[in-house]
Amino acid sequence: MKGKDTLSIVKQALDDEISSLIHFRDQLDPSVKDCIDLILKSKGKVIVTGVGKSGDIAKKISHTLSSTGTSAYFLHPTDASHGDSGIVGPDDVVLAIGKSGESEELNYILPTLRKIGAKIVGITANAKSKLASLSDIVIITPVLKEACPLDLAPTSSTTIALVLGDAIAVALMELKNFQANDFALYHPAGRLGKRLSLYLSDVMRKGERNASIPIDANLEAILKEITEKGIGATGVVDSNSKLIGLITDYDIRKYLTKNTLLPTVTAKDMMNSNPSSFRPEEKAYDVLIKMESRERPISVAPVVDDKGVFVGMISLHDLLQKGL
Repeated sequence: MKGKDTLSIVKQALDDEISSLIHFRDQLDPSVKDCIDLILKSKGKVIVTGVGKSGDIAKKISHTLSSTGTSAYFLHPTDASHGDSGIVGPDDVVLAIGKSGESEELNYILPTLRKIGAKIVGITANAKSKLASLSDIVIITPVLKEACPLDLAPTSSTTIALVLGDAIAVALMELKNFQANDFALYHPAGRLGKRLSLYLSDVMRKGERNASIPIDANLEAILKEITEKGIGATGVVDSNSKLIGLITDYDIRKYLTKNTLLPTVTAKDMMNSNPSSFRPEEKAYDVLIKMESRERPISVAPVVDDKGVFVGMISLHDLLQKGL
């Protein structure tokens, strides 16, 4: 922009965001306390969701909550509408973030999450939005002005949402008197203790519970194995039980939409021959973070030993059920 030096532009952007943040603090919605009280009373976990830039903020908030003593998980609305809503339980609290509150992808999943029994906390700048109407608690996040000169790119609004998430996490820490060392010492079976002592070999599905098929298995055998084992995927192994591929529900749906030669299809035709995998000696919590922090979180993954032998399967659902 002619007539302005670079540092002046940067300072103006900072001033715009700071002004919006101060305005938000001064007009702080009392519903923030209701949200924190709800989380404190909840026996479940916190699910944080949003799309686009709000989704990025939601993911960061979930990690902050998890690392400060509140079990939390990021759920992408698109993935939720294709089966991942199964991760949500009736005792959970859902933080749904959307500036306008009119995101179709986000609002589409909320009635389902409410039917499951979860409580919805909407975080939006629009009190009259559909998101607000679908929420049990609404936190209004007014924005004076986006720092974007076109007032289009989410800037001040995402900063407010991010800082609000940090503030909620800090409040929960203090109200719980969260002390990492003491918690780990006196609660070895609690969340921090589990994060330090629980390994993937303790959590993974193995033996009769593990889903495994040979490379020449037909479609009927594939569907039977996935259905019976109930994890939404199966490993594909060679004659020495070494992992050579993975087939998920998604792989099957994707294959069936593009192919018609179903009587002759085998596992080799539809498997992912290079799936992400983990080792049984890895800490379960470390694996949870790795699975969740991907651009598109991994919901299920095979576990192999140092020789490549397929020894188990792990899912996000199994890890979260352990209270990590």
